[in-house]
Amino acid sequence: MKRASILIALLFWLPLSISGIALQSGYDLFQKALVLERADGKLQEAIALYQKLVDESGDKSLSAKAQLRIGMCYEKLGLREAQDAYQKVIDNYPQQQEEVSAAKQRIALLTKTLAVAADEPRFRKITIPANPGNGVLSPDGKMLAFASEGSIWVVPVSGNVDPDIAGAPVRLTEPMDARNSYNTLAWSGDGKWIAFQAGSQSVYVIPSNGGTAREVSGVRANVVTRLSLSPDGKMLGFHNDEGIYTISVDGGKAERLAEGSALEPALAPSFSPDGNSLAYKKSYLAEDGLPHNDIWVAGTGSGTIRKVIPRADAALGPVWSPDSRMIAYVQDQDICIVPAAAPGSGRIEPKRIRMPLVSGALYLAGWTSQGSLGIHLGKFPNLAIYTVPATGGRASLVSAAAWASHPRWSPDGKRIFFRGTGYILSVASDGSTEKTVLPYKRGLDEIFEATPGGGNNVSPDGERIVFSGARFVGKRGEKDYHIEVNIYTLAVDGGKPTQITSLPWNPDLPWGNQDRYPCWSPDGKSIAFIRDHKKEKDEFPAINIFIVPLDGGEPRQITSDSDKVSYGTIDWSPDGKHIAYFSSDKSINLASAEGGPGRMIVKVDDVHRHWELSWSPDGKEIAYACNGRIWRVPIQGGQPVEVKTGLDAEVSHLAWSRDGNTMAFTASKEIMDLYLMENFLPLVKNGR
Repeated sequence: MKRASILIALLFWLPLSISGIALQSGYDLFQKALVLERADGKLQEAIALYQKLVDESGDKSLSAKAQLRIGMCYEKLGLREAQDAYQKVIDNYPQQQEEVSAAKQRIALLTKTLAVAADEPRFRKITIPANPGNGVLSPDGKMLAFASEGSIWVVPVSGNVDPDIAGAPVRLTEPMDARNSYNTLAWSGDGKWIAFQAGSQSVYVIPSNGGTAREVSGVRANVVTRLSLSPDGKMLGFHNDEGIYTISVDGGKAERLAEGSALEPALAPSFSPDGNSLAYKKSYLAEDGLPHNDIWVAGTGSGTIRKVIPRADAALGPVWSPDSRMIAYVQDQDICIVPAAAPGSGRIEPKRIRMPLVSGALYLAGWTSQGSLGIHLGKFPNLAIYTVPATGGRASLVSAAAWASHPRWSPDGKRIFFRGTGYILSVASDGSTEKTVLPYKRGLDEIFEATPGGGNNVSPDGERIVFSGARFVGKRGEKDYHIEVNIYTLAVDGGKPTQITSLPWNPDLPWGNQDRYPCWSPDGKSIAFIRDHKKEKDEFPAINIFIVPLDGGEPRQITSDSDKVSYGTIDWSPDGKHIAYFSSDKSINLASAEGGPGRMIVKVDDVHRHWELSWSPDGKEIAYACNGRIWRVPIQGGQPVEVKTGLDAEVSHLAWSRDGNTMAFTASKEIMDLYLMENFLPLVKNGR
């Protein structure tokens, strides 16, 4: 009897107990979803938990609350699904008067707001006193990671003073040559890890809240490469000249997902938030002889590859929406958004959102779980020519023209010749007068100065300028349409250029075989230049130094591929015996003008096509630009000494005056502003 009583009690108690457990579990789930929504900003994850409650909870009050929160999450994401979610509260839970009343109020406000603001997205500028330049937003949109002073930093997007003013930046690493180029760092989808590039090819990962950075072994990346981390931070996506790869952050063998080549590279890998796909862009030369880009998506598990957008030319990106359903990229100063599952056949027209007041570079910083697109909007840098004492001091501005670069001195030091936008101009060394030397008329058979590597060097007698000239040949869109880049000379007072070199056009290599970076021999009888040349379509260009007589003739090659001549400036020594050049092994070297072995002068942090070098008139030193600063080094070797300019700007091109007292250089400073684009998804969803 006692056992039967216990059994009966258990039968009554068990359902109540199970119901109580379920009820407690439901409220725990609701609280977890609230944390995801309010504290973590993970709106899509919160929606999934709220929906689970709606589908499985037997508590009408709790289900109504969850359905209301679903509407609020959609509203934060800027989606019209918010109205449908609120309407479900009204239709499905009429007895829950508090939630129904709140849903009706939200629908009324949404209707009024959408009527006013649906046609235009909102752009919210974030003021960042640290001026980080490029950076990448964390998945929840609360932090921005960036590289500065060779270190990795994070900064709260919203600080304590104002939501639109960033907080105090925190340094995560010591200086280690971390790159601050477009998307050379990436967050994992869970926000716990940051991958970044340091030096020319090394890649590291570091906990986003600080810790020890560890190198990912087995990565052979490009000099500047786009990185991406899988949602759990365990896999790294990167590209090099052979394609798109993934590799474990613990090291090992890299797996190639998509093929590429030096001529038709696969670039900018981007993991989808669900980890199932990797988007990238593929560049190629089309039949019209012009470069084009397609956007592709590769399955990380299946290996299937499909083309999403053909001819997404000049595209920057791609980045994924938080739900992995859409891809955004930049094209023609527009934000473009397409379905990630778009069919591969035919032309898919993206939804375009025009950026207001675009005045420079435009990059995407990430698509956050809050429904915002982070956008870096740059102002075009004011490239100008300055002079400074060769020993350092306070620089003086001498050019007023926009986009002034590649300064070169006249022998008497009275004028400086430089490149404008396709023009060659000159200015008095005190900045008092400026005039055009080479007119720029963009059209067939019209010659304009090529860049990089224009040259502008003035002959020792002061009568002629040598420069790298470009012209378009053929009819645009036709198979024979191409560009030719050769060496020309021009009288310092202007006139018709004289062609010195002439490379034969190869229809299989419409953008190859070019002559650039010319300079005079000290006696004015010869010109040295670099030539990037290749014989086969898939061959990587070989770069070597050539010398050609001023009166014409066959150029003579003085270096070999083993000298590793970099695509950059060269300069002839005052005694005529050597030519200085940047080497791709990160050094400045001397090549014998007569051919034969050369020697290294100094190791540098890196080489760049816009960094330049110049001999001192006495032949004892070389000045060079590196990492935005000017340095002097003895040709016999020794420790480089910085030439201070007093400018908070990046130094690139430079030239030493013939009297040895002054240096001319180009300086620029690019400012990148961070904007958050909000309320744009209704435009995409409704096809506006």
